[in-house]
Amino acid sequence: MKEIFIEVLNLLAPGKKLRNGIDLIISANLGALIFLTDNAEEHMNNGLIQLGFVIDVDFEPERLYELAKMDGAIVLNKDATRILYANVQLNPSSDIPSFQTGMRHRTAERMAKQTNEVLIAVSKRRNQVSLYKGNFSRVLYPETIIFPRLNQEISVAQRYRQTFFDLLSEINISEMENRVILYNVVDAISKGFMTLKVAEKAEKYLLELGEAAESSRLEINEINRITPKYLGALIMDYSKNLLDFQYPQEALTLFDGFDTEDFLNMKLISEKLGYEIETENDLEEYFVSPRGFRLLYSTRIPSIIVRNVVETFKNLDTLMKANIDELINVPGIGKKRAERISRAIRRKNEFSEKISSEAGENK
Repeated sequence: MKEIFIEVLNLLAPGKKLRNGIDLIISANLGALIFLTDNAEEHMNNGLIQLGFVIDVDFEPERLYELAKMDGAIVLNKDATRILYANVQLNPSSDIPSFQTGMRHRTAERMAKQTNEVLIAVSKRRNQVSLYKGNFSRVLYPETIIFPRLNQEISVAQRYRQTFFDLLSEINISEMENRVILYNVVDAISKGFMTLKVAEKAEKYLLELGEAAESSRLEINEINRITPKYLGALIMDYSKNLLDFQYPQEALTLFDGFDTEDFLNMKLISEKLGYEIETENDLEEYFVSPRGFRLLYSTRIPSIIVRNVVETFKNLDTLMKANIDELINVPGIGKKRAERISRAIRRKNEFSEKISSEAGENK
């Protein structure tokens, strides 16, 4: 639904002129019915608009507020830069169903359904702003309500992201011991997607808050910048069949069509990866091996060359044993790229030795 209202939500973000005008209306305990359209003449010819006063002036919040003192609707152009008419009678078909109780909201809903354009109803009784377009509607909440909700979603997204990367670290350790179980992989994929789902929900509030939530936007942008790459690489590494994607982020499309609840279903995720599992308990007994995508992507060599390396060595274990000469023989891998991969392999081996050493000391 966010895409339906994206343009008008930008106009209604705090600090924008249209929002300022509506805030003035609410603070004065007034109501209003606002119609945003670039097809006013067509609607008049069709009898949907019955004129009151022709205004035709540049939009200013104070003008909108003053005109709201009159009865009838106010007609603005689509981008709310001009006030076209005031004291207008809107005449949508009464045959169009509406479940709204107030006159303004019923008219707004019917008009939106009939014209597929945006209408804004400001309730005098409830001090509530409702948006309508086509068959969709939503309530525009004040900043005092939206900011706490936004902060809560960001906090949840950050917790999911931290858990996702913690699980990745555990998988990295298990890889060096060749004991990765499918449950841990599926759990990490679940947490990665939940991070993105919650961040997507937070973006809805960011859209409504506009520039007022700039610092929060930076946090969400950082989550969306890093998480998809690591999540996609994990999917590429552990899908049962080699996926035909060039970039790791593209692997996320394997789960297109999943609802949020689906990402909490471990069995469903494992099936999407290509594994035949009877129950979630079986995930704990199923050992899997990575292909080496995550290691290779960390070297920042071109994605198409990464695929050449994976297709040559088949899995991470074989890749870890490769020497410089074997790497150079891969199409697209010269000496410099081979050295880069070799350094990444060496770092992973050193990490494994460090973990093993620490484990021995703790016994």
